[in-house]
Amino acid sequence: MKPWVAAAAVVGQRAPAAFWLCWLLALVGFAVLASFAAAFDYFPGDRGLTDAVQGGDARAWREALDWASRLSEWPGMVIVGFAGAAMLWLLARRFEAVWLLAALPLTQLNGAVKLAVDRPRPSPEFVEVREVATGLSFPSGHAMTAVLLYGFLFYAAGQALPDRRLRYPVQALCVIIAVLTGLQRVWAGVHWPSDVLGGSLFAGLILALLIWSHGRLRARLWLTPAV
Repeated sequence: MKPWVAAAAVVGQRAPAAFWLCWLLALVGFAVLASFAAAFDYFPGDRGLTDAVQGGDARAWREALDWASRLSEWPGMVIVGFAGAAMLWLLARRFEAVWLLAALPLTQLNGAVKLAVDRPRPSPEFVEVREVATGLSFPSGHAMTAVLLYGFLFYAAGQALPDRRLRYPVQALCVIIAVLTGLQRVWAGVHWPSDVLGGSLFAGLILALLIWSHGRLRARLWLTPAV
């Protein structure tokens, strides 16, 4: 059995107590963050961080932010999701391909949390609004999509690409897209940094369950990658 398959089997058979403890603490942290977001339109530090992010106005910087944001919204996210799934399927990682496609509809859970929190978007009184956006603010849907989609792609690359010369660039690109997406939403003036933090944390909770369930089912079926 390949070493990464054995590792997945160990995690799948019984997740360590530390995993569930960290997950529950993160869940409590998100609940507290959401409660404060429901009570306050922005947090201490949100305005200062927004000013710092919006201060960067170089053309290359703007284009990089916009590029990342487009890959974390419709239709970019769907194209990336299906392209990634197709590539995993061709690499005989069909289990990972199915899980990746399952991650796409889970991004829609963001809407229910937004309705529950009911936090307005940043006001032009406090930030420079550079993009027209409707709806509510917390948590950031773009940030959630980026962390969930590219986070699972990061994980899948570790499963499907044993050659580090291929794996590391793919994983680095996933991290870059997720980080730039969050920064773009703040730069555009449509989200506070705390909205981005909330979206990222919410996505992290779902991503952890996806990875755990993938490992658990893989261990039960004892699937091994094709050679």
